[in-house]
Amino acid sequence: MFLEHIDQELRRIESRISESTSQDELLRELRHLGLEDFGLLLISMPNPAYPGISRILPRMAADDIQRSWTGNSGETLLKQTCAFVRSVAHNFCRFTGKTLDNANILDFGCGYGRIARLMYHFSDTDKVVGVDPWQQSIDICHADGLGPNFLLSEYLPQDLPVGDRRFDLIYAFSVFTHLSERATRASMQTLLRYLKPDGLLVITIRPVEYWFHDPGARQLEKVQQQIDVHREKGFSFLPHNRPAVDGDITYGDTSMTFEWIRNAFPDIEVLGTDRSMDDALQSYVFLRRTA
Repeated sequence: MFLEHIDQELRRIESRISESTSQDELLRELRHLGLEDFGLLLISMPNPAYPGISRILPRMAADDIQRSWTGNSGETLLKQTCAFVRSVAHNFCRFTGKTLDNANILDFGCGYGRIARLMYHFSDTDKVVGVDPWQQSIDICHADGLGPNFLLSEYLPQDLPVGDRRFDLIYAFSVFTHLSERATRASMQTLLRYLKPDGLLVITIRPVEYWFHDPGARQLEKVQQQIDVHREKGFSFLPHNRPAVDGDITYGDTSMTFEWIRNAFPDIEVLGTDRSMDDALQSYVFLRRTA
């Protein structure tokens, strides 16, 4: 799995682990690895080759959970995750003039903690917070050892369960690609309140081309309808068959334009965009508060 020199480094770290070694102490040692080897180790947990490391680090979610949440698992999914995290780290530095080292980070819509695990490459566990409105996601995070910073939020959030904390980085991967317009507005306005004045907000959105690939739209023969709504209004939402939340089906499939974001949130500046060809229909959007 690992190149020989990486395996040798891991075995050196393994040999120095004691009963008193904390998770943060171990993570600081592991940050000497590159991001992808760091991620490869974390998705292998528990790994019988490194029993001491496995005792301390969070267990990785089972493959069926990974596929159910994201459609992929294992190293294939890790490549997509690393692409996003590298882009976030690069653009955080580009737009704030700071690195992510020791940053306060919020994962909005954390799922089973896929991306949050890689944020430990930059910050200690007490500085990485995850929230999700689905209790099962939070239960999995806790069962796998991700700790008390993974918290249940609301589907139409007015507040987040993080007290008075404010964050240098907030990201929401594959969240706004699924929210209704009402949920999008509520979530964005709430996130802005928890973002530091010089912080960076990163979301992912889908372009109009997404509708040619959406299975629900094809089955319902709504492809052209969703495209027309996207081009006319800048925001197109196809709800899934789910219970309403406060009278609104908040979850489905969504596309939106950058212009819609600018018009809907005049106190947001769109700083730039990026994407990975491994997940080409998910555009990363880098935002900051203007007030």
